[in-house]
Amino acid sequence: MVLQRIYDLSLELEQLVSGYTREKRDPFLAELQQLLDQREVLLKQLPASPTEAERELGKRVQAINRRIDEPLKRIKQEIARDMNQFRQRKQTVNRYRNPYTGPTKDGMFLDKRE
Repeated sequence: MVLQRIYDLSLELEQLVSGYTREKRDPFLAELQQLLDQREVLLKQLPASPTEAERELGKRVQAINRRIDEPLKRIKQEIARDMNQFRQRKQTVNRYRNPYTGPTKDGMFLDKRE
């Protein structure tokens, strides 16, 4: 039964998201991507007219999805914040290494000829 497998994968996703730690982000993201890909393939195989039991199981899957959604949004924001901090650090290091490449703050012109 396709919907049962989707339900099982959703439970795995919920457990995975609840055990997230920043220190183990890379393995977490790899496993998350794998589970989401598996579930996406199964979602495409859902029957057009579900039975009553399948509808009930579908409601449980939707409830799990709602519980998973908020933690995944927080993780995404954390990753975006880390990427922005990295980008800013990189720009700061580049400015420190070569302070005369960009526009100056006081409007001074510096002739680069030697």
